[in-house]
Amino acid sequence: MDFQLKTLGLAQAATEKADALVVLVPATGADGKDRIATLIAAARKSGDLGDKPGKHITAYRPEGIAATCVVLSAIGQGDAPAVRTAVLAAVQALKGAAAKRIALVFAGPAEAAAVSAAVSAVADASYVYTTTKSKPEPRTLRQCVIGVDRPAALKPAFDTAVALVHGVEFAKEWGNRPGNHCTPSQLAEAARSLARQPRLKCEVLGPKEVAALGMGAFLAVAQGSAEPLRFIVLRYQGAAKGVAPLVLVGKGITFDTGGVSLKPAAEMDEMKFDMCGA
Repeated sequence: MDFQLKTLGLAQAATEKADALVVLVPATGADGKDRIATLIAAARKSGDLGDKPGKHITAYRPEGIAATCVVLSAIGQGDAPAVRTAVLAAVQALKGAAAKRIALVFAGPAEAAAVSAAVSAVADASYVYTTTKSKPEPRTLRQCVIGVDRPAALKPAFDTAVALVHGVEFAKEWGNRPGNHCTPSQLAEAARSLARQPRLKCEVLGPKEVAALGMGAFLAVAQGSAEPLRFIVLRYQGAAKGVAPLVLVGKGITFDTGGVSLKPAAEMDEMKFDMCGA
């Protein structure tokens, strides 16, 4: 997913070329006499658009607006949870429209947390797993422009949100793979690919190195699989020298059959998610 941040008021948003335009409307409504502000005022006056976050209406090819489809979605007081609810509802409403590029604009001032919530919600609502599907449903939405009133001030929050989205989707992609497409060796290679990023290092230990460290419990568990174990260490050197390191230890069993407590057949497939801790 390609995200962009730019200055977009309602008047400018009306000329933004996109398959769909999502307008996040606060409880205070929208000022101005431009086409979108007029559309919002009419929707609120008629009672078709309330203030409850997630309440939305859709217009197809409205006059004077460049986007093919316009979704007005209420965000209430505009806090992050409300924005997330509104964006999820709006993107869901566009599922049948096969939109490839959308513009998402705040009808009022946007806070950093609200922008972060919008980025995360767009990514979550449009994510589709396709790697091992024989007839994959492609991810239609490929680009999202976030329109705000002061992009320079909001760019740090936006950049962090986009980075988090990419990390979350990387984890989703590997977490969704079945065990035979996510072996310990393959997961180690995925970790090595992350280590190509700045200030990241990856170390992968095999059975001999693990035995030398006296990690008997880990070795014992790994004997239940024909796949050789891998112990993965990722190091990110991003803080100042005086800052104490933060260590996260994750359970990375790529498929857990349940040991002495076998799972019912209907739930066995979900055991692939045991890798998600790592």
